[in-house]
Amino acid sequence: MTYAPDNFQQKCLPTYLVIDVSSSMQPYQAILNRTLEKLHAELVGSPRVSEFAQISIIAFSTTPWVVIDMTDLESVPVMPQVTCQGRTTYGEAFELTRQCIDRDLPALRAHGLATFRPAVFFITDGAPTDPGWEAAFDRLVDPTWPRHPHVIAYGCGEAVESVLARIGTRAAFTADGGIGQDEALAAAISSLVNSLVASARAEEMRIPEQVPGYRAVKQEYVD
Repeated sequence: MTYAPDNFQQKCLPTYLVIDVSSSMQPYQAILNRTLEKLHAELVGSPRVSEFAQISIIAFSTTPWVVIDMTDLESVPVMPQVTCQGRTTYGEAFELTRQCIDRDLPALRAHGLATFRPAVFFITDGAPTDPGWEAAFDRLVDPTWPRHPHVIAYGCGEAVESVLARIGTRAAFTADGGIGQDEALAAAISSLVNSLVASARAEEMRIPEQVPGYRAVKQEYVD
């Protein structure tokens, strides 16, 4: 669904990369930052994609923070570095994502952009450490909230399959164990890029059907 009057011309997909940077990710901090730099380079090298997929990056551990506010990545000269430390707290990450969506969509529309339903790409390597995170997630994807996003979840390391299934409203993937965690992170980001390229070409949201090194979580587990 697109939220815009008919006279809006340029379409955009508000895209949120919500990524786990807790202490369990510390051994992979360097590869994570290199992978984010590659994401930046690939999207900046594809102006059509970077214009269509306006992106915000949110990192979370004990508390979440916005690494990059919603933008065309061409306006970001250098990808900021992230540091991995702290606990794997899901609830506050979902709350911050909801707040960002509520702020970002009106701003995009004020710039004359027709906004599709937001897409959240959620990447984690662990189980949530905060009891009650489900309530925050349910607020994020509440179907009565007009801006509720599609969520695509990727899990590696100690991520819990049943949790991924609950989070992935459109798709959920778990690393199959045949690749290392560094490769799994790179594969998840590559899947995001491929999805955005396909979405830009189609001018509508396209989600991945397969991700190298991952297997799809069984559909019957997904809400």
